[in-house]
Amino acid sequence: METLIILSYAALCVIVFKAFKVPKNKWTLTTASVIGLFIVGWIFLYMAMYQPVSRMARLYSVTTPITSQVEGLITDVYVKGNQQVKAGDPLYQIDKTPFQDKVSRIESDIQRTSSAIEFYESELVRYQKLGKKGFSSQENIDNIETQLLEQKANQSKYQSQLELAKFNLAKTTVTAPTDGFVTQVALRPGMKSRIMPFQGNLTFVHKEDKQLFAAFKQAPARYIKAGYPAEVTFNTIPGHAYKAHVVQVNDIFAQGAITPSGIMKYPEQIPHNGRILVKVELDNPSLLQGMPIPSGTDAHVAVYSPKWEMFSIVRKVILRMQSWQNWLFEG
Repeated sequence: METLIILSYAALCVIVFKAFKVPKNKWTLTTASVIGLFIVGWIFLYMAMYQPVSRMARLYSVTTPITSQVEGLITDVYVKGNQQVKAGDPLYQIDKTPFQDKVSRIESDIQRTSSAIEFYESELVRYQKLGKKGFSSQENIDNIETQLLEQKANQSKYQSQLELAKFNLAKTTVTAPTDGFVTQVALRPGMKSRIMPFQGNLTFVHKEDKQLFAAFKQAPARYIKAGYPAEVTFNTIPGHAYKAHVVQVNDIFAQGAITPSGIMKYPEQIPHNGRILVKVELDNPSLLQGMPIPSGTDAHVAVYSPKWEMFSIVRKVILRMQSWQNWLFEG
């Protein structure tokens, strides 16, 4: 586009020199050149500031690392790569044997404790009757009451353990958290599932709208506000520009985040040239149905500020010309 504008101005100069018979000398040629440089520079400077474009834009999807809440040997994997599943559908199975055994043992303890409680309750009644007749001491009755209280305490403890054991048993079947699909399935029966936070056995992609973020340089980003119109082109869809709008301008980016570590920052560690993330949504997302735009697709995003709006025409032409190049060249 820059070349096209320069050639157009050169053609205009030739016409002016021919039509008006302007003499060609160092003064007229220098004046035409300076005016041309000023006009072209003015157009591109204001367009870059008030009609900015980002060539660092991408579609993102939220993913969840799927791991188990219990450890064990994997016996079955129920899903395949990119297979759509519903919330609650099983993904893979961990060997239930040790967990089922623990549930059975605790249930046996509860049954044994329940029998002991019934025994001591009947004994307490019997000793109380004997005590009224003078055939049993208060010490014997107190001992029976103590044994009964211990058994009831054990029963309560076993009930809590049983709930936890049943919970762990249920978690041997790992299920989908929401509707979506699992991609790049490398899990196989015989592998061992371990509890590792944020290091899952599977990567689950949630069934929700993809998010488009564009990274703008800091200087022009100050003229971008939520609600401003925008246009988006995708590398996988050459020759098409889609109308959009700015939804959110992030108030922080990675270079501005500090986490507690006990290590002081020093200037040599401070990263430079951070870009501001801007979230963009298409005005008519249905236009992309059936189009090849998986998450991770690169895009170009142009935002049109109301200031110096006449330059948005130039930006739109440049955006489309660069999109047409994707027919022959990569991005």
